[in-house]
Amino acid sequence: MVLMEFEQHTTIDLPANRLDVPKWLFGMTDREYQRCAKGHRAAGTFVESGTRGMVNVESIGGHLLVQHYREDSSKPSEVVMVSPKSRIYLTHVLPATLGVRWVMSVTPVTDSTSRFTCRVELEVPAWMRVMGLFAGMRYSIQAHVDEETIGYAQSLARSAA
Repeated sequence: MVLMEFEQHTTIDLPANRLDVPKWLFGMTDREYQRCAKGHRAAGTFVESGTRGMVNVESIGGHLLVQHYREDSSKPSEVVMVSPKSRIYLTHVLPATLGVRWVMSVTPVTDSTSRFTCRVELEVPAWMRVMGLFAGMRYSIQAHVDEETIGYAQSLARSAA
């Protein structure tokens, strides 16, 4: 397996102590999730055996991804989600398995602003990384993370208003 990492940041015009990342994430509706990025198709949250989770369906760069996240850790300023057996359907047809670690956090910048960070780490088979170089996978995923970071930050700010 090969690790691919993607990250983006943006500013939220609210103090960090007014933002609760896990509360926002696990309260997010399907419609709100779809509003955060063009590639977002569906999402839902659940609690299983006392652990919170989220299922996300996304289309990125012509590929369909289905992620079954479990909460790894959380505190008001950060949530870490893991999906060790996400499914990607390359060109919406060829299935493969990859691991995903998704971290969203807020840190104070000033008394009235915060920095929102969205980080996605993918563990992909080596053949997929090689194929991805030719298919522009890295570019497509980074563009998606760039877009959803802004959408998530706006959604988080709305939830705190």
